[in-house]
Amino acid sequence: MSNDLPQRVKAFYELVSVDRDKALEQLPLLYSDDVQFVNPVADKTGLQLFIETWKGAFKLYKLFEFQNVEVVGTEEAFALTYTMNLRFSFGPIFPSPMATWCQSRNGKVYYCRDFFDPLGSLVTPFPPLNWLYRAIFSKLVA
Repeated sequence: MSNDLPQRVKAFYELVSVDRDKALEQLPLLYSDDVQFVNPVADKTGLQLFIETWKGAFKLYKLFEFQNVEVVGTEEAFALTYTMNLRFSFGPIFPSPMATWCQSRNGKVYYCRDFFDPLGSLVTPFPPLNWLYRAIFSKLVA
């Protein structure tokens, strides 16, 4: 595994898709004790809370995978883009195009922010709802 932090974080995301437990072991090597994790539905600080968030997601989703992970940036600030696919114990797969912004110091990420569309991800597997969602937001935003 490379010593380059952005590439090691990318490798972590790729490992989640194949070995969740082994991926969890990587978190303390990649993220600082005071990491702040922000996304559209959460804002948490601390490595232990970050680990618990991952564990909770792993329990909630039968399928939890990242596809087409790309990374750009420097050791101090980098971004990952990917598609996160989730599925509960039954039902469709919910694909979510995402970006994650990371800032680091002393070789570990101390700030991690996910960007995604929670509602859009939920309606994507249902064509009529997806069409309605896109139609409404195209009038409001674009």
